[in-house]
Amino acid sequence: MATTQNQDLLSKFHDWVDNKSAAPLHGPLLKAHALFKVEKSGDSSVSGQNTIATGDQASHQSDVGKILDLAIKNQEKDKIIDILASNPGNAVTSILGLAKTRTTWNPLDPDNNKNAQGFMDFVEQILRVPYFRITQSEHPTVNYEEENYDSLINKVADLYAGITEASREKVKNSIVNLAMACTSRVNTTNTDTLFVQNSIQSANDDIVVQLEQTYMLMERSHSSGKGAPKDKYKTQVDVKVLELTFSSALWTRDAAVKLAAKFVKSWDDWLDENTTPDTSKHVKFCFGKEGAAVE
Repeated sequence: MATTQNQDLLSKFHDWVDNKSAAPLHGPLLKAHALFKVEKSGDSSVSGQNTIATGDQASHQSDVGKILDLAIKNQEKDKIIDILASNPGNAVTSILGLAKTRTTWNPLDPDNNKNAQGFMDFVEQILRVPYFRITQSEHPTVNYEEENYDSLINKVADLYAGITEASREKVKNSIVNLAMACTSRVNTTNTDTLFVQNSIQSANDDIVVQLEQTYMLMERSHSSGKGAPKDKYKTQVDVKVLELTFSSALWTRDAAVKLAAKFVKSWDDWLDENTTPDTSKHVKFCFGKEGAAVE
């Protein structure tokens, strides 16, 4: 039975790598993909992404990735295959990298108006990878109403207590940018993709990929009457969380051979190329090298 299952997964993976036409998503896959659909009115764009590595094996994945980069540079085909076959972390980043090449999703260009649809296309691509299974799919919504602008900003940012302080500051900056756009209008509503948080966890044999995307619907109302005019700020925060676990026990050398012939992306390269530059500090970023394929 295991052999039959492996062969079925391998056949589906070959089709995915070759980018053959696929049937529409259905069932849990369709529901997970629909999670990221923009349905609100107003302006919608992806304003930034932070990609981080977690888990006590993350540093090991990074070390292996450096060996992989050297093997790519030296065109050591067998060594590349060996690494992808035995190291699921760098296999996963290669799969994610290949998926992204088929979309317009570009975290290094947050002003790209194709990013919102591109991110949905990216999610669809990885949902089609047969070695991933959905282990979490949530959509919490939080509403705030404040007359104090600073208080509202801080409360929304507090939703991200689980991320690093540096990442929290990026979230706050995104909120501020949207709020400034909103407050330039009166009695209007704006929608913006506030933030995309990607994480890759390596704590055991399986690799966990978590995608967290947050939309903010923000409204400023201005009224006048007796006394000073008063502004009120309302915001609704929708957080979409999708967690996919890569089944390392079902990953085979044959699958690694197929992947290596098409696209390879090391652990650190994936992290570096999928975090939006902090332009507020006027730092210049390098776009990095493209994924290399084994001829």
